[in-house]
Amino acid sequence: MARTADTEARRRQVAEALLRVIARDGLAGAKLASVAAEAGVSIGLVQSYFRSKDELLRFGIEHMCTRALERIAETPHGQTVRETLLSVMDTLLPLDEDRRHELAVWLAFLPTTLIDPEMRRIHQANSRQLLDALAAGFAHAQEIGELDERRDPHDEAAALAAFTDGLAVHHLATGDDFDRDRIQRLLTNHLDRVFSEGTRTP
Repeated sequence: MARTADTEARRRQVAEALLRVIARDGLAGAKLASVAAEAGVSIGLVQSYFRSKDELLRFGIEHMCTRALERIAETPHGQTVRETLLSVMDTLLPLDEDRRHELAVWLAFLPTTLIDPEMRRIHQANSRQLLDALAAGFAHAQEIGELDERRDPHDEAAALAAFTDGLAVHHLATGDDFDRDRIQRLLTNHLDRVFSEGTRTP
């Protein structure tokens, strides 16, 4: 059992090194030698945990997605569903160095989903988890009268995810035009509109 736990810890260590290399050098720079050097281990050790570079890349993106979903799960609930959703989506914005690195890595990986069925499966599975959680939040808001019953929870979940993705990419790519304060304000305004238009009054 201890050996298994140690192996998983080592695999995560290598995955973290992989993500740092990709954030810094891009996907093309993610060579086994570079990842091993970043992790402070030998190439042989990396190869003992991962049979190929593709296996390492897939494990790395799954590790990053799991970390993001865990961060979402740990988000404290607000007094309203709107506040909770705002806090959840805020965790996905690149507002600190770790999340900027995550976004840079995700953007580097995204084109591979067009040609790699396994990467596409990973992307779809993690996107579905997020969308299902958001849709459940919107549905709950309808149940307690916080959101108009005519809105479709799944459509609202998709719109919120897409809107947040757009803000994150623009912030990373354009900087000042979509600075930290602006993207947080735009996200808040989006949810304010969703929850204010047609909301039932007690």
